[in-house]
Amino acid sequence: MLASLKRHRFGALISGLMAALLVVQLWPVAPVEFAFRPLFAPVAAHASHAFTALAARTTTPLLAAWDARTGIPTFLVPATPDGRLPYTPTAAEIGDPLAIARGFLDRERALFGLRSVAAELRPLPPEPDRQLGFHHIRFEQVANGVPVFGRRLIVHLDPAGQVVAVNGHFEPGIAVETQPAIAPQAAMTIALGHIWQELEPDERMRVQFTPLPDRTSLMIYVRADGHAVLVWSVRVLTTAPLGEWQVFVHARRGSVVHAIDQLAGAKRRRTYTANNTTRLPGRLLAEEGELPRDAIARAAHEGAGKVYDYYFNTHQRDSFDGRGGAMVSTVSYGSDPEDADNAAWISELKQMIYGNGGRLFRPLPYGLDVIGHEFTHGVIDATAQLIYENQSGALNESYADVFAVMIDRDDWLIGEDVVKSPPYPVAHLRSMADPTLGGRYDARDPLRSVGQPATMNEYANLPNTRRTDNGGVHVNSGIPNRAAYLLAQQIGREKVERIYYRTLTQYLTPSSNFADAAAATARAAADLYGQTEVAAVRDAFAAVGITSTATPGGPVVQPPDTLPNTPPMPPAAQSLPPGCSDLIVNGGFEAEGGWEQVTSLDASLIDPELPRSGKRSAWLGGTDQESFQLIYQDVRIPANATSVELRYARLVHFELSGIAGLFAGEAFFSVVIADTRTNPLATVERIQSSDGDDTWRDRRADASQYAGKTVRIVFAAENPRGNISSMFVDDVALIVCTTGNAPSTPPVNNNDLVFLQGTISDADSGRGVRGAQIFILKPGITARQAAADDTLTPDEVLTMAIADDNGGFRTEQPVLRGQSYSVIVVARGYRTILSDGELRIPATAANPYRVDAQMRRSR
Repeated sequence: MLASLKRHRFGALISGLMAALLVVQLWPVAPVEFAFRPLFAPVAAHASHAFTALAARTTTPLLAAWDARTGIPTFLVPATPDGRLPYTPTAAEIGDPLAIARGFLDRERALFGLRSVAAELRPLPPEPDRQLGFHHIRFEQVANGVPVFGRRLIVHLDPAGQVVAVNGHFEPGIAVETQPAIAPQAAMTIALGHIWQELEPDERMRVQFTPLPDRTSLMIYVRADGHAVLVWSVRVLTTAPLGEWQVFVHARRGSVVHAIDQLAGAKRRRTYTANNTTRLPGRLLAEEGELPRDAIARAAHEGAGKVYDYYFNTHQRDSFDGRGGAMVSTVSYGSDPEDADNAAWISELKQMIYGNGGRLFRPLPYGLDVIGHEFTHGVIDATAQLIYENQSGALNESYADVFAVMIDRDDWLIGEDVVKSPPYPVAHLRSMADPTLGGRYDARDPLRSVGQPATMNEYANLPNTRRTDNGGVHVNSGIPNRAAYLLAQQIGREKVERIYYRTLTQYLTPSSNFADAAAATARAAADLYGQTEVAAVRDAFAAVGITSTATPGGPVVQPPDTLPNTPPMPPAAQSLPPGCSDLIVNGGFEAEGGWEQVTSLDASLIDPELPRSGKRSAWLGGTDQESFQLIYQDVRIPANATSVELRYARLVHFELSGIAGLFAGEAFFSVVIADTRTNPLATVERIQSSDGDDTWRDRRADASQYAGKTVRIVFAAENPRGNISSMFVDDVALIVCTTGNAPSTPPVNNNDLVFLQGTISDADSGRGVRGAQIFILKPGITARQAAADDTLTPDEVLTMAIADDNGGFRTEQPVLRGQSYSVIVVARGYRTILSDGELRIPATAANPYRVDAQMRRSR
């Protein structure tokens, strides 16, 4: 729990708030488009300088692929196969590959955006290199000990301990709170509700869940814009439909950040067949040395043996995990008709399942390439762990296809022994030589057409959802498939299978994309062979557009509404008019001060989830674990104010959750000007969640009628069960402008009281300092004590004033004669005045008592 988070009882604060009586005038400001600015410009600059310095230390030219967003390299390698990256191990590091890898990364921290190798990188178990005896030291990124999903670096050393290359993905500058506010059990419940909502209506009627609570763990998930979120990674298996889900649940709010169904695309069409069970692994039919009587089971059993022999004899790999793991197969799988035309690798159970075929397929174990494809997914899980979405997921599918045609190596087809044609238009499922299947692929309708793209010009820009094949993992795999085929035409299958095995097991990381694969394949070819093979690799990837096309060229399919990843940049701050000041403290929410928070969650409402400017904003809602949330600030408006304007930016995001979301009512978000008991004086806005448009909008409201009063600026959320919509608030300001002349002094009821009045002037020019804020502190409180936390509270301030156009001011309340007071004077562009006990009011002071001060400009 954050120490600065203040909690209150709901009753008194909310009872009046939800029954606001008056709506003030509101001026909507249209959203403005702004140019995108790189998020890590300082990191990129340091990385560029570090790369130049590294290149100067080597006699071999260096090649580097760069992450366009972070500005750090994703692949760093010498330009020639025999080149090495310059590094001399210390005496303590010699003979210790892990120590050498750490030493190199520690020296090159600026290049990779690292602050501390020890704190940010955790070594992973090595994958043995039985081809060349290299050492490939893998690190996963961690932040405060929590792993960062999909972010890994690999340092490659030759047998002599020299650094050959470094590749992978690292997210610099992660700074998130790593203490969860919700329990893992609650995260599991939220995940189950999300999965249920993602299913089709008929699937919801028959789905069966198998939660895996022992696999729930804390992670940091990095969104596409680089924004990091603490999440619970929740694992769930489903049958009818078959699914293997990884759901990322916000560990401080309870909303679903992202979800991946790793089996969502295993079937391309629905078919019907006999009704079998879904018990796994099922009844034992045969062990090693035995043959099942059933023909389908025998095909699966013998096929698994052939796959094992291929990996062991060709790559010296002992089973899918490299450690002799049992190759478990279950045939006749499925309680749902669509399971009959399906085969899949279940990662969590480390086993294969096969359907018995239906309208489109014969029994799936009859295809050796099908068995090879699915077991290769097990090899991928044990090595590169390519994330099953977008380009990394397409690579996952492509590598499974590549080794499928190496195991069943009589052609370049997938599924030719099991596809029924007709009704399928062609006699095989996929072709690596011709992914378009004779031009049948339609880039305008990639999911319902037959075939795949062959080049990046036909790339399917699909949303990353279960219904759209996780961003086209089974569609876009045709592009790297075609590259593998073209490479084999130049250098032969034998070299391709060795190069691709090395690429998969030693170079790729979970987040690798097509360009990463191209660079990794070239490096693997350089390790194993020479410049001829490297050139062939580059030609093959260029021929399909992976290394010659900057961006995918196919039609863009718009994704459904999601939380925006990259909000537009706000306009540059504008100077206030003469005689005007902003009275809001911490209006940009860059600290915890200034605002009172009303929430029962163990998380601050000031959060880095979606800032409009800076690094944080106020996040209201986003959970249905509590009905109401408030964040507010009390502000005293000077009596001599001639105009008062409330300004803020807000974004409303609409989202429902789980089964309850199907029946959930509207969530409401309110902006209210209230008195100090939260009784509404005016409702500025009340927005229903279904009107959310994921767009930052500027709002302004006139509050001049409250001059001379203390008001409470309130932002509130009401979320019913199942509605986890959010309102984000940022850049809050209360702009107060005063008259040119100080108002007449009001009478006082006590002869011991006097108002303070005077002028704040520039020490050099003698001109009045417009908008200077004067704070008279309560007796016993020094200016340095009050200013220590950069925040002034009502408990510290006795009275205040704001200087007008000529620097004139008068305090809002009178003070006692015969006392000494500490004073703070603040003005933009000037040095702050901190005066401890130096303002002495004589016992005979006149009313008003004159106090003048001079300020010096900041240098």
